[in-house]
Amino acid sequence: MRIITLTVALLFVLTGCESPPEEEATPEPTEEIAEAEESEEVDDSHGHEGEEELAEDLNPGQSRHFGAPFAIEDDPVDLASLLATYGGQEEFETDEAVKVSAQIHQVCQKKGCWFTLATEEVDVPVRVRMKDYGFFVSRNTEGAEAIVEGTLARTTISEEMAQHYAEDVAEHTGEEPEQVEGEQDTFEFTATAISLTLPEG
Repeated sequence: MRIITLTVALLFVLTGCESPPEEEATPEPTEEIAEAEESEEVDDSHGHEGEEELAEDLNPGQSRHFGAPFAIEDDPVDLASLLATYGGQEEFETDEAVKVSAQIHQVCQKKGCWFTLATEEVDVPVRVRMKDYGFFVSRNTEGAEAIVEGTLARTTISEEMAQHYAEDVAEHTGEEPEQVEGEQDTFEFTATAISLTLPEG
């Protein structure tokens, strides 16, 4: 038995077998490290921060472009002519972008996130919204000459949405909002590119 014990002890020495070293305990984070980690913030804005910036007002006689560059090189079509093309259809959306010219009738006074287009031949102004809420226009552009590129649709909006638009308009004019009843048939333009020119004086 003594021989076996000595043999085993000798093998441990020859092979260098040792008990595994104890794992070093992870030091507790110092107060400075903890404060530094808390101060690190993840930027998850995804580049949308600029969308909340309001567009600067235009000066009389000034022109400005909003959104993407125009993709259509041809001159714009008059709004009334374009609406006449689709007037008989109850609901539709243009497959390809169109480019129209008209005058701005009203503008959202909160952000410039929508406006309406009108001409003397158009009874109901056409509402224009920016694609994906991606940009705003100047809020002082009522009466401006507009060239708008995007897709046109004839659709039905809910009573709630129509009332919301009416209240936006009333906030601008200071008058009591029109009371909307039921769904409303309307033309809507989803714009990707806009050029506005504010008249002189």
